[in-house]
Amino acid sequence: MCPESKGSDAEKIVGKAVVEAAKMSSQASQAAKRILGEMAAEMADKKGFDVPSIDLIDTNQEIIARVAMPGASKESIDLRVTEDSLSVDAKAESFEGRIIRREMSPLGFKRDIKLPLEVKPEQVRAQFVNGILEVHLPKVVVVNPTSVRVE
Repeated sequence: MCPESKGSDAEKIVGKAVVEAAKMSSQASQAAKRILGEMAAEMADKKGFDVPSIDLIDTNQEIIARVAMPGASKESIDLRVTEDSLSVDAKAESFEGRIIRREMSPLGFKRDIKLPLEVKPEQVRAQFVNGILEVHLPKVVVVNPTSVRVE
């Protein structure tokens, strides 16, 4: 055998080893992705509450809070108001069947916000329609501009 053929035999052996190592690496990568995907799904089952979106609208008489809680039921909502804060908590409804993908918390919704000014908690009104909780928070100090005649 000539030295060039030994080199090419060695190169062939090394090449085959590299190809086998690449195959094993690809298989290991796929197994890791599968395992991590299963772990992520399990972790999603244990994550915290969803934080609902809130719009606050300031009118002359009141602040209106609109809280998005899709899928919640009116009966599951726990709404608490103090002079300067709003707290909303709603339990999630359970469903039968195997969850294939979970992006909504199994615990439900929870949100606490500080209000920009004081309100009268005893006069708060709320309604829940089509997944939107609308809370009317009357202001403690209502400022109605009065027209003043200048002399």
